Amino acid sequence: MGQLALIWDGTWLTWSTHDAPDTIARREISSPSMVKEVLKALRKQVAPGTAVIHAEWARPATAIPSALLTSPWEKETVTKLHETLHGPIKMSFEVQLHALDAIDDQPCLAVEGDLNWEQSLMDVFPHARRVPVIHALVHDALQMNRRDGHRGWTFRADVRAEGAVMVALVGEHLQWVHHLKAGCSAEDALYAMVNVAHRAGVGMETCRACWSGEAEFAQGWSRFLEVQAVSEVSSSRASNASWRALFQSMKACA
Repeated sequence: MGQLALIWDGTWLTWSTHDAPDTIARREISSPSMVKEVLKALRKQVAPGTAVIHAEWARPATAIPSALLTSPWEKETVTKLHETLHGPIKMSFEVQLHALDAIDDQPCLAVEGDLNWEQSLMDVFPHARRVPVIHALVHDALQMNRRDGHRGWTFRADVRAEGAVMVALVGEHLQWVHHLKAGCSAEDALYAMVNVAHRAGVGMETCRACWSGEAEFAQGWSRFLEVQAVSEVSSSRASNASWRALFQSMKACA
């Protein structure tokens, strides 16, 4: 069975199919009312029964230790905790809850989601499954730590002109989730990592950053910590190749 992976950022839809994983397509959608029509056109291009996974790009997110929440989780409580960090949620958005079952403490991941996108997607692909970018990056960092036993902080970041999504783990313990808006620089992303490590009393010499996205947004990081690209770096923005590694991470997490 094939697979279709989608990333929506509020203006651009980016997608990859199982049949052509090296081909990344993008389309700008200027009007929210057109989202469903674009998805319908895309449905005609994939085989019946194709599995669909989706994410929204660089949405505010909060990781909440399960010990702070009652079971089952109450969405109202999680939303209030999320808003203390990120401010009031827009009327057209809501907090979506995800369980990070693979890591210690099994925290609750709260991610803001676009209601229009969600409804349009469910109308066209009712069996689509959400795989938040944060969740995919946490999965990556966890697998890296399990493979090589790194003892310090592992930052996993996807950085590009459209912004950045970042996480940090120590072993199997989640330490940090973060996002930066479009227009951020390599220095902005570096500062975010250095700042959170400093606040935690962690020396940067014990940290590493594993990144995907666009190389210019990881320039200069090696002044402070070990830096690794998670896949072969492409210099071509025209081919949309910088999204390939992130789609691979989403599919591995799914």
